[in-house]
Amino acid sequence: MSTLLLSLARENPWPGLAVASLNLVVALSLVGLSLLLGVTISILSLLHALVDRDATPIKQRNQRLRAAP
Repeated sequence: MSTLLLSLARENPWPGLAVASLNLVVALSLVGLSLLLGVTISILSLLHALVDRDATPIKQRNQRLRAAP
């Protein structure tokens, strides 16, 4: 079977090149999608951390700042 594919690739390399370029496009799309999802999740977690902070009174905040070295 591999000799048949090898002989076909020798005669016409275009199908092999098309499959290779399609694989490259799919791989780059998946990498881009994973980066986009990673950035989205990190932004959402940052926003959640900013919104979900406990509101501390100013006196307690000042005492913490004075106590810190």
